[in-house]
Parts: sequence; structure tokens; C-alpha cells
Amino acid sequence: MSTYPHLLSPLDLGFTTLPNRVLMGSMHVGLEEIKDGFSRMAAFYAERARGGVGLIVTGGIAPNDRGRPVPGGARLTTEAEAEKHKPVTAAVHQAGGKIAMQILHFGRYAYHENLVAPSALQAPINPMKPHALTTDEVHQTIDDFVRCAALAQSAGYDGVEIMGSEGYLLNEFIAARTNQRDDEWGGSYANRIRFPVEIVRRTREKVGKNFIIIYRLSMLDLVEGGSTLDEVIELAQAIEAVGATIINTGIGWHEARIPTIATKVPRAAWAWVTQQLKGKVGIPLVATNRINTPEVAEQLLADGFCDMVSMARPFLADPLFVQKAAEGRADEINTCIGCNQACLDHTFGGKVTSCLVNPRACHETLINITPAASRDKIAVIGAGPAGLSFATAAAQCGFDVTLFDAASEIGGQFNIAKQVPGKEEFYETLRYYGKQIGLTGVSLRLNTRVSAQDLMAGDFKQVVLATGVTPRTPPIDGINHPKVLSYLDVLRDKKPVGKTVALIGAGGIGFDTAEFLLHEGTSPSLDQAKFFAEWGVDTSYSTRGGLTPAHIEASPRKVYLLQRKASKVGDGLGKTTGWIHRTSLKNRHVEMLAGVTYRKIDDAGLHITVGERDMTLPVDNVIICAGQEPQRELQADLQAAGLQVHLIGGADEAAELDAKRAIKQGLELAVALASLPAPGVEKPNPSSTACVTRNGADSPGKNSVATYETLSVSLQDHVATIRLNRPGKANAMNLAMWHEIRKAFKWVDATVEARVAILEGEGKLFTSGIDLQMMMGMGDQIQNDCEARTRENLRQVILDLQDTLTSLERCRKPVLAAIHGACIGGGIDLICCADMRYCSADATFSIKEIDIGMTADVGTLQRLPRLIGEGMARELAYTGRKFDAAEALQMRLVNRVFDSREALQNGVRELAASIAAKSPLCIRGVKEMVTYARDHSVADGLNYVATWNAAMLLSNDLQEAMMANMGKRAPEFKD
Repeated sequence: MSTYPHLLSPLDLGFTTLPNRVLMGSMHVGLEEIKDGFSRMAAFYAERARGGVGLIVTGGIAPNDRGRPVPGGARLTTEAEAEKHKPVTAAVHQAGGKIAMQILHFGRYAYHENLVAPSALQAPINPMKPHALTTDEVHQTIDDFVRCAALAQSAGYDGVEIMGSEGYLLNEFIAARTNQRDDEWGGSYANRIRFPVEIVRRTREKVGKNFIIIYRLSMLDLVEGGSTLDEVIELAQAIEAVGATIINTGIGWHEARIPTIATKVPRAAWAWVTQQLKGKVGIPLVATNRINTPEVAEQLLADGFCDMVSMARPFLADPLFVQKAAEGRADEINTCIGCNQACLDHTFGGKVTSCLVNPRACHETLINITPAASRDKIAVIGAGPAGLSFATAAAQCGFDVTLFDAASEIGGQFNIAKQVPGKEEFYETLRYYGKQIGLTGVSLRLNTRVSAQDLMAGDFKQVVLATGVTPRTPPIDGINHPKVLSYLDVLRDKKPVGKTVALIGAGGIGFDTAEFLLHEGTSPSLDQAKFFAEWGVDTSYSTRGGLTPAHIEASPRKVYLLQRKASKVGDGLGKTTGWIHRTSLKNRHVEMLAGVTYRKIDDAGLHITVGERDMTLPVDNVIICAGQEPQRELQADLQAAGLQVHLIGGADEAAELDAKRAIKQGLELAVALASLPAPGVEKPNPSSTACVTRNGADSPGKNSVATYETLSVSLQDHVATIRLNRPGKANAMNLAMWHEIRKAFKWVDATVEARVAILEGEGKLFTSGIDLQMMMGMGDQIQNDCEARTRENLRQVILDLQDTLTSLERCRKPVLAAIHGACIGGGIDLICCADMRYCSADATFSIKEIDIGMTADVGTLQRLPRLIGEGMARELAYTGRKFDAAEALQMRLVNRVFDSREALQNGVRELAASIAAKSPLCIRGVKEMVTYARDHSVADGLNYVATWNAAMLLSNDLQEAMMANMGKRAPEFKD
């Protein structure tokens, strides 16, 4: 007998039967709008269908342009658009599943100029005011819904879900708070529900009886002026009467100030709402929100709360959820933790959805576990999220993986986070990885602190450092006072904390520590009664919208939450959950102060300045939550020993603890290593040369550095650094350096992760120019009995050197020259080929060829006049005189002068990072156009850019930039 008999029992809909009671709820995944998105959607949904989901519902598709979420948002209005959906439905059917398309009109939540609503009332979460639909436009919108459903049927969908909840257009018609119309579509409740009822009625007439129609009904609005329970029942009965097959539960509007699906919400907290309709309608009812395990789902069905359960994000976390439950392998399910970080935060930021615990979600065609060509031994140091992700994925690829951790249990920072009220779901992720370690064959060594010598003795081919972070200690007078604690002292070591506390640092750790200190007893996320009382939910449903005054338990402590930055406290928290954390602390009277200067800590407390006001906070304890530093002490010793080292997670970047990035990096590194050919086999991709070890397919982190004979080349965060590396020879440009410069920039050009390059010098000066020993030894290389042939050989040497410099211009990525100390002779030739030049105040320049009796022949005389003008170029070339940084700036040879070499390096890296954040395709175009315009007429240049944009303008980058702008986030471009 099945462990989940109710969950896995079929559901007879009359004209079709669903194999079980599991609905994969609708999620807008961001694939709907991108190039190749439908093929990726096909793979995404088919994998879930193979995993046993009873019925899939897609993300919302608009029935007309006004209903789109943003310009260019997904819509279904024509047969041609319907054709694009056919690969999705075909893939699901081939996998043995059923799929319905959600029809969603955003109404006043849309982010574009043509947004509409029942009445011209602006949503509190949208800066734009909607246009009130005219009566004729209401009729047209109904027609659009019906047409959209018919097109979905023609595209092969088994049904549609009509979205009538969450504060979108249909919900706006229903609620008196947003419907102030005085025509047949407003006024009485019967008039207000006419719009959704008519849509369902007309849709059923159009699609016939053998087609699933799900209606997503807002059963609890959680906003002032929302519906009553009696009204919800009346609407449900009306929807059933006109032909709906299933009624799905909707909870809360997007503008509601009560969390409904975040991890702070107890599991199945809203199932009681669905139960209110049991017995009131005869069609199946679906319970939803925070149902994330088969045990919870089974219990709801067994207790009669519903007829089906909807789980959306749990199928991001694990596409095989149902299959594993059916096979008695529920302990292998990768459980959704309700964090929102890669799903809803991505959706509302205009990015493709994924999942923190499963980065493959929505990337099934891009990230896949494949067998490695060889069974290398790999050591992984650190069993936090990054290390666990890499170790288990690498073992699946076939590598021989040993995972070391000095602690007595796996988890790293998750062991700290799981204790925070509202983050108990982190236990599930650690349970999942603990199971995967055994299933994949990872050798786990806990309570083991390893050294570089240990790893070298272990015959490991590669080492992955996932050693995490160490708390940063800010330089504050009195930081060693006995009342000062770190967040690890509190969360990990459980040191006693007084009744009045100041937290220094208001990032995620600061908020977590505050939550930990402000709760006693059972966490509200584990106690539904506590949760509903805290957030003001009326579970008796005797009030409109289900709202009641909140009741907050007395806090055990007085807490101050402080940050140096002047921005809003908590501004960097998750896009869709930050408000929850801020509200939770405000409800407990936490004083949040921004723009704080910390003066000292003493017996009196924490002395600070806020604005012009000096204050002393009389606290019992000061808890430091001021960021972290990466722990990577082993890296230098391992690299010195010749081992290949990879940094992931906090060891790679510790700016903010980021489990999403850590787990993704771990998976991507495993996949990248598995894709490498066996030893001795030539690598097929020029981007995989020995210069850099790739650290992931999409987002490289810190990469291992390989050294040439005369250069060092590295790649970090899309910025390649080419460093002249003969400091003992004043970086003189010998023949090896000339050849390696060309090789390096060819590599930059071919490596997709590299988006911009920095050229700099090691040692006291940038370069002393061409190595004179190379010049003197050149005779032997070019000598021939025939004088003409000798001269031709010399010509070829000069052309070859010229080609080296031209490789900087040929490189499609911008090159920034960072010049310190002297830049002489061939150095001028070199920097003239860069896109931009910057120098430190100590820099000096000279065209030295005139002083050694030769005419500069590798580019200076051709390029420099275009940079600084012919007259000045002639003066410098004729005289060979030295000029300083100030004069170089005045003549516009350099863009900017920095006070010191350190400032130069920091400044140029900041500029490079800014360029790397832009569209790589557009940057490529800009370089091409500027270089072309330099050598051609204006008319030729205009004609070329017109041709270029005709070919390149219709790019994913253009759409991503627009979506990012609308979502008020930084864009993320493909390499």
C-alpha cells in the first residue's frame, strides 16, 4: 500500500482522469519572453511531467497587449503565437503529462503605459495610474480571454487556468476597493463578479465540454475592502455553474502586507481557507501555498481540506517530487525552502526564474550532469552549501570526491541560519544533501582540518576551496570590550545576550540575528496561531478580506539595528521578502538607524553619531554583523605546490552570504570540469586554453591564475588582466613577450567569459620598451646569403611585431591600459593600441626610438597622431623627450591621472567592472564602430553602423536591458 494513498489516487474529471491529486501551480518563469524560451519551456515542463505531476499549469500568458506585465511580455493573440506553444504541449504529452495554460491579465499591476483597470485607481505597488476600461473595452477584453483560450486549445493545451486572484484584473473587478464603476460591471456584488463569470461562461461555450477550465479564485484577499466569505462562496458557485472544471485557491493580493508564501509562513497555513468551500461546490477544490512535502499534502487530502494540492515552487526544487514520493524515496526530495530568492525575486526583477536549491530549474537545456572523461580525485574543503553542491554533483559526474570539514556536521552557514525563526526549512536542505552524499558516493571526512601537505600527499588532482567566510571585525575603538560579541558567538556558540542590544551591520546577518534575539518559545513559522496573530489574519473569516488587528507578543529584548550606509535599512534584502523582514522587526519595535558613525564602545555602551547628533546607546551587548572576509588561506600553498585550485561560495566572494550563488557555483563548476576532455585530448574550444581555469558556464568567479614566461594572465568577474611580468628586466619587451602578448589577446578575444581586458605592468615601471638584446640578436634570425632575402626577412619580423600590437585592436573586447612608472619606446606603441589609457601621477613617457637611431616602426607614428594631433606627435617623435602624466593628460594621451599606483589599479578595475556589466554584444559593436570610424570617412562609418545594427539590434541583450530597467535591477547578459 502506498504511503500517500490520497495524494496518489486518480481524480476523475468526467471527460478525463488525472493520475494523482498533484497540480503544479502556475509560475511565470521568464522563459516566455526570451529567445529560444519555448524550447527551454518544453524541456522544463517535460521533466516535471516525467516526474509524475498530475496536471501542470504554465506561467501567465496575457490575452492582449494591455494585459502584459511589461512591454514585450508573453501574450497569446494569434495563430502564429499559438504555434510557438506547440513544442511545449507536445513535449509534455510525450512525457505522459497534461498541461493547462494560465491566462493572466495584469490589470493595474502592469508596468507599462497602457495599463488598465476597472477604475482609474493606482496600485500602491505601481508608480503608474491605470486607464479605466470603457464598457466597450470590457466586452473586448472578454472576447480577448475567450480567443486566448481557444488558441491555447489549438496549441495542444489540455486546458486553461483563468487567473482571478492575487489582485490582477479579474480580482480588481470583484473587489469594491478597486471597482468604482456605475455601469453593469460595477456597483452590486452581482455586477462586480459578472466580468469573471462571463469570461468563464463564454470560454466554456468556445472550447466545448472536454477541455479543463481551472478558475483561480481569490478566497482570501487580505486587503481592506476585500471580499467576505459569503461573497467568495457566491462567486465559486457562479463559476461552477457556468462550466469551470476545477477551482484553485488564491491567497492575498500582491499589495497585501501579509506574507503568504515566504518561508516565514507555516506549512499549509492557508488550507483552512479552501476548506471553507468544501461542500459548497461540487467540483474539485485545490489548496495551495507552502505545501512542500508529500506528508503535508497527504494529510490535507486525508483530512478533507481539499481535493487536490497545488505546489509550484516545490517543482522548481525537485522535478521528481511525485515520482520519489510514489517510490518511497521521499527522503530524497530536494525540498523547497520558501526563500523566494531565485524564483519570485527573479520574476519581479524581470529575470529567468530558477531555484536556490536547484539551479538547473529553467536551465535544463544549459546545465546537465554528464559523465566525466576521467575519474580524477578531487578534494573539497568545506561542507557548506557550495561544497555540498559541488561534491554531490561532481560525484554524480563520476569524479572520486572527498569532502573535508573541520566541523562535526555538514552545513556550514546553513547550520547557523536554520536556527533563525522563519528559516527552519534549511534543515530540509541539509537532510537532502546528507542523503545525496551517501547516494553519490562522496567520501565525507568530518572533524578533519586539512593542510596543503595533507592534500598533496592524498594524490588529489584538483582542490575545491569552499571554506566559506570569517566575520569581519570593524576598526572601532573598544571593539575588544567584554560586551562585544560576534554573530557567531550568538547564533553558533549561544553565548548569553543582555536585554538591550545594538547590532552593527544591517545586512542579511544583522536581520537574522535580530530575529533570533527577538523570539522566545515556538517560532511563528512553526505555529499557525502565532503567525496569524502576529500578522493580523482573521481565521474566523468574519471580516472583509480576512483582516484583524495584529497581536505581537512582547519582545524579550530592546534591539537597535545600525548601518553605516545612508540608504534604507534592509534595502539590500530580497526584492519580494525584504519588506517582510523589515515589518517583522518594526512590529517588535526595533530601532533601525542608517548613516551611523561608530565612535567607541565602553562601559556606558555604544557611542555613535547619526547625522549631526552624537548618541550613546546604553546597551548590554554590541553584536558585530558587519560583513565577512573570505577564508582561503590554503590557496597560496596549494597553488605553489602546482595543484589546480577552484574557489566557490564565500571563499570566492564574501561580500554578502549568498547561498543561491554558492550552490549555483558548485553545480556549474562540477559540470564544467566534467565537460573537459581526458588528459592528452586536445580541447575543442579555444576559450578553454591553459590561461584560465573556467569556474562555471555562466558566471565565472575567481579563477586560478596561470603564468606565461613573460606575462601573467588571469580572469576574474569577466575582467581579464594581462600583466607584463619581467620586473627584473624592467618589463623589456623581448621576443617571447611579443609572441605572448598576441597569444594572450587572442585568448581574451576567444574566451566568452572575458568581457574587458586590463593591460598593466609588474614591478617599478610599465615597460622600458623593446628589449635591446632582442634587437642585437635579430641579425642571426634574418641572415641570408641573398641581401634581398635578408631584408624581406627583416620586413616579416617588423610585420609580425606590428601584428602583435594590432591584436589589441583586433580583440573584440575593450582594452584598458593602466600605466605606472616609465612607459618607453615600444611601450608607447603598445598603449596606443588600447581603447583607453590611464596612468598614475608618477608615470612618464617617451618615444625613444630616435635616440637609438631608428624610426619607430610598429605603430606609434601611425596611431599617436590620431590620438594627440600631428604636431605634438611630430615633436615627441623628433625629440624623444620625456613627458609626465600631467602633460599626457593635457595632450589627451591618457583619459585620467590617478594619485598613486594603488588608486590607478582600483580605478581602472572599477571602470572595467562597469564595462563588464554592460551588454557584451553592444560593447563589441561600439569598439567595432569607433575603430572603423577612425580609419574611414563619416559617411562610411554611418553606413557601416546601419548595417551592423540591422544585423545585431534584435538581440537578447536589448530585451534584457529593457526588462532590467523596468525591474529596477542590474541586467545580466550572456557572455
